[in-house]
Amino acid sequence: MLMGTRGVFKLGTIGGIAVKAHWSWALVLLLITFDLAAGYFPKKMPGEGDLTYWALGLVAALMLFVSVLLHELSHSFVARARGLKVRDIVLFIFGGVSNIETEPERARDEFAITVVGPLTSFVLAGVFFGLAAIIPADGGALGRFALAVFQYLSFINFLLALFNMIPGFPLDGGRVLRSIIWGATGNFQTATRAAGMVGQLVAYGFIFLGLYQSFFLNDFGGGLWMAFIGWFLLSAAQESVTGTVVKETLRNITVGQLMDPAPHAAAPHMTIAQLLTQFILPGNQHMAPVAQDGRAVGIITLSDIKDVPQEDWGSVTVGDRMTRGEQLRTVRPQDNLTRAMELLGEGDFDQLLVVDAAGQLVGVLTRAQVLRWLHIRDELKLRQQGAGAPVASAPPR
Repeated sequence: MLMGTRGVFKLGTIGGIAVKAHWSWALVLLLITFDLAAGYFPKKMPGEGDLTYWALGLVAALMLFVSVLLHELSHSFVARARGLKVRDIVLFIFGGVSNIETEPERARDEFAITVVGPLTSFVLAGVFFGLAAIIPADGGALGRFALAVFQYLSFINFLLALFNMIPGFPLDGGRVLRSIIWGATGNFQTATRAAGMVGQLVAYGFIFLGLYQSFFLNDFGGGLWMAFIGWFLLSAAQESVTGTVVKETLRNITVGQLMDPAPHAAAPHMTIAQLLTQFILPGNQHMAPVAQDGRAVGIITLSDIKDVPQEDWGSVTVGDRMTRGEQLRTVRPQDNLTRAMELLGEGDFDQLLVVDAAGQLVGVLTRAQVLRWLHIRDELKLRQQGAGAPVASAPPR
């Protein structure tokens, strides 16, 4: 499951994997701290001061997210051991997500990658339970504080493991279910649709349970939170199924099949005026690849030149304004569209230069070309369906 980069900041790196947090993580950290400081710890240890309760609440909340991080790291490390690339781990309002760039190639790989997360949470629950058990009865105030924190972490990790094993895709339990169906049928997309359908049923169950809890049990806060979880699971299940099917579709198409071959390339020494009169305006283009001796060296777009004063168009060169070096994204003709869309999604640009093994410019692929191809394919599928073609071949909506 991939999570976007908006509102995300980096916390650090563990084992070569970037650990990031969404702004919602800070919000839920504060809410959990408040809930523990106002409810759990005063009931567990009456008579202590508010400062003590808040300090323990913050420690316990932070340790909860450490537990979530360990859960996600287990996914990521097993995924890397199975040959998959892990982009990062993002902590957010519902816990965390390991952004694994590609789906596993085999059902048993997905099963191993997925099941290790809940197993890690179960192990953590056991570890904290054991730590609580060895604290001596006469451990003083510090012992009482540690006991309360460890008991909370043992219980919450146990709940986390159970919750993740609910067969609601894209929860871990839903992915385990998909891996089992995939292994039984040998069809990844069939397994994804089946697991997604179960996931949506589970999500509706949460929503209806939350509404019942709110209106019939007079627990509006708890019911609202339950319904919100259901809404999140429903959206995630729908997006995951659609995204997975689209990715599988893109994986079967190469960049070379959709790219604009042999594009006219600008030279680094050309002025902005020459670029506009020879490329941008005559061709009604918003960008141009830049090549030198046939090798791709950069790309220049309207965004790169729009802030150049008109009186400087005759002196500022393409090489001065173009995107180059590490910021330049390129693909090969034999790369699949999944790889191309991942690169397009990483940066604030809409096109990729296509180069051969020697770095020679052989084409340009734009986001618009991919979307147009998907639209045409979708329209053709609809027409084929109306003419009696198999419905199963159409992507879900």
